[in-house]
Amino acid sequence: MIMGGRITEASAKRLKDGDVRGLNVNIDITNVKEEGGKLVVFYSHKTEYQEGVAELIVKGDLIVEEEAKKRKEIAEGWKEKKFLEPAFAEEVLNAIGYAAASVGTLLAFSLGIGAPINLPRARLGMAPEGKGKAS
Repeated sequence: MIMGGRITEASAKRLKDGDVRGLNVNIDITNVKEEGGKLVVFYSHKTEYQEGVAELIVKGDLIVEEEAKKRKEIAEGWKEKKFLEPAFAEEVLNAIGYAAASVGTLLAFSLGIGAPINLPRARLGMAPEGKGKAS
C-alpha cells in the first residue's frame, strides 16, 4: 500500500511557439529499494508536447508499506530483473500518474500551455497471442 511520496524535482521548458499536435508520456521507474522497513520507488515522469513545443519533467519517490516477505520479493525482483509484479506495478504507475498530472498542471500553466492529460487507470496484463510485448 502506498503510504506517501514526494516530488524531488520538477521542470518545465517551452522549446518553441506553435500548436501542440499531441502528447508523449514516459514513466521510468529508476530504482526500488528497501529503506527503514518500507519500499521506496524512485521515478521520472516526462511529458513531451509534440512537435517539440514543450516538455515537463517530474521526478520523485513513493513510500510503500508491504509485509516483510512481500517487500523482500519486490526488492529482489527489481534488483535482479528490473521487474515489478503487475498488481504492484499498477498501483505504482497510477500513483505516479496522479502526482505528475497534479504537478504538471501547475508547470504547464507557467508556460501558457494546456495541462497534461491525467492518464486512465493503468491495467497490466499479458499481450494478446501473436502481438509480442504489451503496449
